[in-house]
Amino acid sequence: MRMLEEENKLIIYTYDYFFGLTNETLEGGIYDLIFKRFEELYGVQIEIRFFDGARNILLAALQEQRMGVRTADLLIGLDNIVVQEAKKAGILEKISAEDLENLSKIRSDLIENFDPDLYAVPYDFGPIAFIYDSERINLTELTFEDFYNETMASYLVTEDPTQSTTGVAFLLWEIGIYEKLLNKDWKEWWYKVKNKIIIAKSWGDAYFNYFLNEEAGRPIVVSYLTSPVYHYLYENTTRYQPMLVRYNNKWYAWFQIQGIGIVKDSPMKDVALKFIDWILSNEVQSLVIENDIMLPASEEILNNLPEDILNVMKFNISRIKPVNNLIPVSEIYENIDGWLREWKEIISPGFEWIWIAIVSIIVIAVIAGFIVIKYGRKK
Repeated sequence: MRMLEEENKLIIYTYDYFFGLTNETLEGGIYDLIFKRFEELYGVQIEIRFFDGARNILLAALQEQRMGVRTADLLIGLDNIVVQEAKKAGILEKISAEDLENLSKIRSDLIENFDPDLYAVPYDFGPIAFIYDSERINLTELTFEDFYNETMASYLVTEDPTQSTTGVAFLLWEIGIYEKLLNKDWKEWWYKVKNKIIIAKSWGDAYFNYFLNEEAGRPIVVSYLTSPVYHYLYENTTRYQPMLVRYNNKWYAWFQIQGIGIVKDSPMKDVALKFIDWILSNEVQSLVIENDIMLPASEEILNNLPEDILNVMKFNISRIKPVNNLIPVSEIYENIDGWLREWKEIISPGFEWIWIAIVSIIVIAVIAGFIVIKYGRKK
């Protein structure tokens, strides 16, 4: 009986708070609407494991696959960068468009900018934005160069791109604007602002410990265009508002896209395909904005969001220019490691050499101490 249960179990790895869920909330409410409903439709059992971010989802699956043990059937929450890492590692099963009835409902530019090869499929996205506290500062228009003003820079907290997916997305937004739109060296911005901005280790650190904490004095944070939706829905306030960058009378943003992929050689491939199609269905896509606080990938659902939610986000989604269109997926994949190394050198120049020097001094001191003790005793 136990073997039959295992053979009929769909294992899903996803990130903490996927649709607001955690290990403590795996019953009732949104869980029933998405997961229990699927179990009833297809007569399967679902097991969910939560991880801290997309990269940890991938690393766990890779480790288990190498050990030869049963791992996930589905990886949910892979972003623009991690999906490329997963493809390179060979852990994802290529998906045929013909196997997904609802794929035709998904915005084509999201598929193109996420993974046109269909090793994973986008289910939601969030334009990266500057979120500001309207009770502490007023913004009507913005460019990256505005932060060259030291006062403006001193208001901003962003995330470390070497540790945070939001930080990576922000870096790509800035690189796209500078390199592709302004024909400037992207490093210029970081050199000019690095001594005044705060770079937090994670999105949560930036948002909760700096932005929402008024004593920290950082009324602008790098987050998502949809972040004010959470405050509106669950705190009944429009105090926190979004701002994008404007160039040539157009608004630009980087679209962080999240997707779902099937682990190669999954024994539940057929059921996994059905689950992906379920996530892309109108029934589930209509739950995205209020529960995952992201934008649905379905064009139909996106175009019919409630008026009050659209007003909170301020910007017409269809008029936002995705910076993703300026940087092909292949270019990101080829250059991301180099960009991150250059970024680290800007923020902490010679940091690695400093540590090498410190370690060397410690080693020399230990050896010198040993010599003194050894020969001192002989005397």
